[in-house]
Amino acid sequence: MASKLRAANAPIWRRSTAIFRDLSDDQLAEIRSRVKTHTLLRSEVLVRQGAPSNSIYVVISGRFEVWIEGQTSAINEIGVGEPIGEIGFFAGIPRTATIVAARDSVVIELDRASFDDVVHQVPSIYPTLLRTLGRRLAAANTRIANEPRSAAARTIAVIAGGEKPIPHVFHDHFDDLIVRAKGLVLTHNDVTRRFADEALDGATVSNWLNAIEQDHELICYRADDSLTDWTRKAIRQADQVLIVVSGAPSASPNPSEAFAFATHPPSRRRLVRLHERRSGFVEGTAAWLEGRDVGMHHHISLEDERDFKSLLRFLTGGAAGYVAGGGGGFGPAHIGVFKAFAERGVTFDMLGGTSVGAAMLGAFSMLMSPEELDRRTHDVFVVSRAFKHLTYPRYALLDHIPFDRALRRQYGDVAIEDAWRPFFAVSTVLDGSGDGLHLLRRGPLWKAVRASGSLPAVLPPMLSDDGRLLVDGAVVDNIPLRPMQALKAGPNLVVHFGERGMPQRFAADYMSIPGRWSLMCQMLTPSGRRSLPQVPSPIGIIQRCLVMHQAPELLPAGPLDLVLEVPALAGANLMDFDRHTEVFEAAYHWCRREIDRLIEQANPALAAILATKD
Repeated sequence: MASKLRAANAPIWRRSTAIFRDLSDDQLAEIRSRVKTHTLLRSEVLVRQGAPSNSIYVVISGRFEVWIEGQTSAINEIGVGEPIGEIGFFAGIPRTATIVAARDSVVIELDRASFDDVVHQVPSIYPTLLRTLGRRLAAANTRIANEPRSAAARTIAVIAGGEKPIPHVFHDHFDDLIVRAKGLVLTHNDVTRRFADEALDGATVSNWLNAIEQDHELICYRADDSLTDWTRKAIRQADQVLIVVSGAPSASPNPSEAFAFATHPPSRRRLVRLHERRSGFVEGTAAWLEGRDVGMHHHISLEDERDFKSLLRFLTGGAAGYVAGGGGGFGPAHIGVFKAFAERGVTFDMLGGTSVGAAMLGAFSMLMSPEELDRRTHDVFVVSRAFKHLTYPRYALLDHIPFDRALRRQYGDVAIEDAWRPFFAVSTVLDGSGDGLHLLRRGPLWKAVRASGSLPAVLPPMLSDDGRLLVDGAVVDNIPLRPMQALKAGPNLVVHFGERGMPQRFAADYMSIPGRWSLMCQMLTPSGRRSLPQVPSPIGIIQRCLVMHQAPELLPAGPLDLVLEVPALAGANLMDFDRHTEVFEAAYHWCRREIDRLIEQANPALAAILATKD
């Protein structure tokens, strides 16, 4: 245990802590007489991996991270009411991990002798601890190895980024939403009025701040405009930091930002860029993000409460995501599904997809309407004949120039970071390292769409700025639910197309497939072309390979993830977009009926998604 542990002046007891909830006052008093209470500042170590397991701890307030030697990031989090060190304590083995305070926190400690006395006096605490341990082990067994999950925040700090203070209109709107969500907004004046003679980092203030978390769903610490002691305290006390910026980009972080960057990892930092109104496209976000490594950024129109509500959902773990699977010519079905949910008032807070799914959701991140996207789909895939321009196969089977030109025409110069809704596309990086998964969250939107849909050998790979080869995301993840879960907490709509075309059988005799000279002769006449064996082209074979092993049943879908497989439209196929409007409209009508059916069944995932409506 670190020597920097500071005993608090008075322990904090809350019946909302699960381990103590059902205990009587006499039992609580018995435990209180034997425990030690400790306050830790953010980043202080509670226990170290390999140390003797002489004590067990319970988190009274705050949050802790679990670190394993050799890992580059925390593998888990421990929150209020959960025990720490129980595995080593009960098994009689050294500590299995290092536990670090993720923010200013309070724990109580029972050494072995005290624990034995407490169990003797309060036997009911023992099975409660064992049930907690069992739930944690069960959760660990169901968690996919090395798969990070985003968690909801209990406390946030709002600080000003750049050179301008935060406009009062932002505070007015945001504070009102927090209060309506049963949260609490705290300012420097609120604390100094209550504790005029107390140090902000002292036990009295820290204990009170941690204690009030039990009474509110969310605590918002509004920092000062500059780096004061209160700003430092707010940042250390927070699970996440909102860096609110407006106006022209500032070249470098201000002192408050620098302190937040030194205190929190990028995953706990969000950039919030304010706009007077929503008009046209956003520009210049890349300049704000330069030198500001944040887990996510958000655009807020000060005249649109929907943006404020979306931001709050991200913070509280209720943000709704749309995960769009790839599927070639079936992709316009995403337009119909999106339209059906939009008519129900649903706002998708984050969008992410693979291949054609990325193409469709990239347009929706720009707030394009379904009808406009259908018209643009016609331009890209029908007018430009994107997949019908064969070329000499030095780089690929198809000429990419018409396709690229059409994508640039439809997506313009919009960058992903300038899209109104957070968006990502999945591609596969061919550099021989890792699992090949590559998320595109920055840079030109059209390039991300092009990279995510770069069918291997059919289209040339997209080249990243650092020279890596990027091909179709379906090679590694055709239904990117895992990346969405890593970026945000909350419900997700997951739309895919199954294994389209795989059961198809071909009557042609293999020996009838002609060699090159015979093939060239037959291709010269219409009758010769008609007599060729009816087997898929190289493009069709590659497309089938990509979707063959997407295994929807293996998705890490949770109880609030709604997985929909859109039925195929008769006559549609993977490589043909000529019937895009029919696919769009058929999916729209099917999805409307499916939503009604799920409502009748009281589907919890659908209910969570519908909860985003205004």
